[in-house]
Amino acid sequence: MNIVLFGFKGCGKSTLGKQAAKKLDRAFIDTDLLIEDVYQIAQNRRRNCREIFQEVGPQGFRALEQEAILSLQDVQNSIIAVGGGAMLSFENVEALSQSGKLFLLLQDKEVLRKRIFSEGTLPSYFDPKNPHASFERLYEEMNEYYLKIGNAISIDLTKLSEKKAVETICSYLEDTSGK
Repeated sequence: MNIVLFGFKGCGKSTLGKQAAKKLDRAFIDTDLLIEDVYQIAQNRRRNCREIFQEVGPQGFRALEQEAILSLQDVQNSIIAVGGGAMLSFENVEALSQSGKLFLLLQDKEVLRKRIFSEGTLPSYFDPKNPHASFERLYEEMNEYYLKIGNAISIDLTKLSEKKAVETICSYLEDTSGK
């Protein structure tokens, strides 16, 4: 069984996923890197997700994202971090649910805002003329959608240390494996 981590940009999917994978001796897969690989194969050039999004637009990016997620259908015993928008697609949720347990990572809005705006480069899906309003709108919309994914386990990270968050994620897997 896989562990699938999702949530808003900056919530800690990759950071916690890498640590959980190490602790559980499992592979770590970041779908953003898979999207970059899918793009490179198709276009014969390397781009990061931001550049890909700018080049192909939201629909093109979501198509690449879905291709990357569908490529994981035979993957087992891995920790998978998916981009914040991946779970807005019913098909992606279904595909990931079939081989893994979904974990929604919830983080304080102000922590997320600080992380995102301190990166220096705004996410390509933010309105550059009003990035703070984009953040507010997307945060509300996406969290509302995430909370409707009924088979996901929500983990509130607001008061957890990184170590405790990793232990919490790992404990769910250990509980289901009979350890």
